[in-house]
Amino acid sequence: MDGAIIEVCSGDTAFTIVPENEPVISIETIVQRIENSGFSCSLRSKFCHTFEGDFEMTLYPSGRLLVRAPDIETANQIAELHIGEWLAS
Repeated sequence: MDGAIIEVCSGDTAFTIVPENEPVISIETIVQRIENSGFSCSLRSKFCHTFEGDFEMTLYPSGRLLVRAPDIETANQIAELHIGEWLAS
């Protein structure tokens, strides 16, 4: 995936999407974009934002996204959304 590194964690059921660069837009803008994609933000704090929907996700201020997904293909799809849409400036 161009623009990010995808790391496997938790026995192939969770993946961390690490952008090459920190976001240049506000975290609230990113949260709004994720919510507009059909996820609901269930926790908002200065440390992280968690989302529920088709997958559970946790967004960190650095732009790193932890995704609980069934497989790497799904994680790649989320990574494309994250880098291409949610973090886009």
